[in-house]
Amino acid sequence: MKVGFMGLGQMGRGMAGRLLDAGHELVVHNRSSAAAAPLQARGAQLAASPLDLLDADIVVSMLADDTAVEALCVASGFAERMPRGRLHLNMASVSLRMAQRLTDLHRAGGSDYVAAPVFGRPAAAAEGQLDIVAAGAASALARCAPLFAAMGKNVFIVGDEPHKATIVKIARNYMLAAAVESMGEAFALVRKSGVDAKAFYDLVTTTSFTGSSYRNYGKLMVERNFDNPSFPLKLGLKDIELALAAGGETRVPLPLAGMLREQHMGALNRGLGDKDWASMADYIAERAGLGEVK
Repeated sequence: MKVGFMGLGQMGRGMAGRLLDAGHELVVHNRSSAAAAPLQARGAQLAASPLDLLDADIVVSMLADDTAVEALCVASGFAERMPRGRLHLNMASVSLRMAQRLTDLHRAGGSDYVAAPVFGRPAAAAEGQLDIVAAGAASALARCAPLFAAMGKNVFIVGDEPHKATIVKIARNYMLAAAVESMGEAFALVRKSGVDAKAFYDLVTTTSFTGSSYRNYGKLMVERNFDNPSFPLKLGLKDIELALAAGGETRVPLPLAGMLREQHMGALNRGLGDKDWASMADYIAERAGLGEVK
């Protein structure tokens, strides 16, 4: 299959590489063309603009935020000009409003649109071990199946309207933000009473909180391993703001989200934005009098 791929950040590079591994013909576009060099060395073609991807059977986008989506998928004319019968597979986190805008643009032009955001870090993307949550017309989802098989280990179909996958991703990341905050607070609480953080981590991750999020983020917090982030704290703030916006649009109160936003703003103001999301624990520890953020 001829596949276009737009967005070669930490996640996109690994996902595009998996498509090459699966034997697909790949054409890539990135705002910084240097990111495409490793994929070009493996046979991918470089497209000068999003419009140069429109002859692909499916175009995958994995862009950082709504601003990037607006520039590359909307303002460029990409979504509006996509030919009838072609398919746009958006695998990034976007707002509920942007999800509906993309749906409307593709529907008006007669092309297909599937939302399929992913769960997992860059290492999982490179290994084809992502969890994918997808929504769209059944026929469009069937066309995406070979790409899902190359990039993910699990695919969760949540409906025939693309925005349903978007809201599932927003809701799940909101829960993860709450978990990161609660872990940071709990570590500060036990440390201030003289309990070793590693001992507490071992206890909770083998009893009540055995899930990968608690194990992975908790380990980073205990080891204070924040300097080579695969998910920086500033993106955690983006996810919280997406949840707040979605709550406003759907009239769902999210009182915890406001507090989480304030905590993340405080951590950003302490210079932690480009460190791993787990560095929230250092900000909480500092506020508890356990030392300055370094």
